[in-house]
Order: sequence, then structure tokens, then C-alpha cells
Amino acid sequence: MDILTHGLVGALVGRAVAPRAAWPALAAVVGGALVPDLDVVARLWDPLAPITVHRTATHSLLGGLPLALAVGGLCRVLGPAMSVHGLAALAYAGVLSHIGLDLLTPFGTGVLWPWDGRRFGLGWLYVIDPVVIGVALAALLITAGRLRAARPIAVGALGALTGYVFVAGLVMGWAEQDFLRLLHSERVAATRTVLVPTFPGPFRWLGVAETDDAVYRARFFVGRRPEEPLAVFPRPSPEPPPASEEAPVVRAFRGFARVPWGAIEADGDARTLVYRDLAFEDHPFGGEMALRIHLDRSGTVRAVRLGHTF
Repeated sequence: MDILTHGLVGALVGRAVAPRAAWPALAAVVGGALVPDLDVVARLWDPLAPITVHRTATHSLLGGLPLALAVGGLCRVLGPAMSVHGLAALAYAGVLSHIGLDLLTPFGTGVLWPWDGRRFGLGWLYVIDPVVIGVALAALLITAGRLRAARPIAVGALGALTGYVFVAGLVMGWAEQDFLRLLHSERVAATRTVLVPTFPGPFRWLGVAETDDAVYRARFFVGRRPEEPLAVFPRPSPEPPPASEEAPVVRAFRGFARVPWGAIEADGDARTLVYRDLAFEDHPFGGEMALRIHLDRSGTVRAVRLGHTF
């Protein structure tokens, strides 16, 4: 989820678990809800950090513990109203809210790192969901200055959001059936399909289907015809050189991508190997999920760039 959603839901959790505590307690929960995304600094030294570092260590159950202790210690210094352990526990509640929200998106979260390096994601919600933001913001505005009613309102809002999430999961099944009907009408015999929520979600989806010869993609609202004709991405000819498949950056990208698709772009004697994840849909400021490996005329790698940021 985006940073605004994490902050709002973190504040809502704070209202639910410590409605009458001093401000350092609320700050601890909100800080815990925001701190996992500090892994964005890895982009300063690792161009592939959005897919190799992001949502791994700092987004895991174990990695969240030292983050919570750090946030708790900072809040204890700023306002010694509670013990550092109590503030750290509240911060960890915020960390858990962050992990839980990210698990709802299709990007994937390494919640079991370091025991399991795989990323898990239900893929029910888009990374920016207006309903989640609206419910959390409304509940916080209602509870402002009303500490006596803060807990029941916050708990009710969190319950409403939980119900909304389960509805989104059901809608995903509906969207899958719609996409399969579309493929059948276009006589596409898919070997694999992937559904990804798109803005504003969860009633708008990106459907991707793989066959032996091509990849097909369409965006559509549940219960409606697609917004555009079914896009076709033929398997490229010629394929990227086999040697490139063994490059660490390519293996890292292909390990992340749900539907990787490679092609060669020629510009005179220079070539660019392009790898895209056709099933990737992120917020508009993140950029496309595409890895570009620039080669000179001799085949030497001159630059490697990942289009997506954070």
C-alpha cells in the first residue's frame, strides 16, 4: 500500500489499542506503521532494490522487531509517558498493520524472511485504494477530540475494512470468470492466467493470459466488456541471447516477475535487451516494471536500468 494508507490505518490502530494514552503512544503506532518502508534507501546503492530489497527484511515478522524497538526508544525519548517496552509493543502493532496491508496487494511481501525468501501476496487490492483511505480518514476525523468514543469507532472502522477486504477477495473470483469468458470468446487457449487489481479497485482488473506463442492482456471492470481490445504480445523472435538469461540481474528480475516477457530493441549497432513484467500494475509514480540492459556493438553491457522506482 502507499505511505498515506499506512499512516492512516496505523493511526486507526492506535485509536483502537490505546485511545486514551498520551501522544507518544499514538506516535509509536504510526511510526511503526511507516518505518518498514525505510528500505527505499537501498535504491541509493542498488538499482534493483525495488525488486530485490523492498518488502523483504523490514516487512517481515522478525525484521519488524528491531524496527519496533527503535521506534519505541525514540518515542520514549520524545515523551517519557510509557515504558520503552510498552511503546515498542505499540510500534510493533503498527508494523503488523503495515505488513498486513501489503499482503493484500499483488506485489508480494517477504513476511517469513529470513526463513523463507518467497514473497506472499493475496492480490485483492490495488496499492492505492480509495475505500481504505476514505474509511480510515473518516473514522479518524470522527474520533478527533472524542477520546471516550475513539475505541468503538476505530474498532468498527477496522471491522468494516476487514469486511471490505473479504468482499474484494470474492470479487477477484468474479473477475477471473469474466476474464476466462473473454479468452474463450477470443479463442485463446491459455496455459496460465494472472489477475491483478488496478485503480480504483477492486472492481477493475488487469487480466493476463499466457499461451505457447504469445501473452494476452486486457483491462476491464467486473461485469463489463473490456475497455480496450485484447492486447497481444508475441513471443519475441529472435529471443534474447541465452547467455543473458544467466546474468544475475536478469535472474533477479525473472524471479520477481509474474509474467516475464523479453524482447530486443535495436538502435543502429547498439542493442537493448528489455524484460517486462506484463502482469505488473503499480501506482503511476512508480514507473513501468521493465529491466533494460544496454549493449554496445560488441555485446558488452554498458548500462542496466530498472524502470520502476518505489
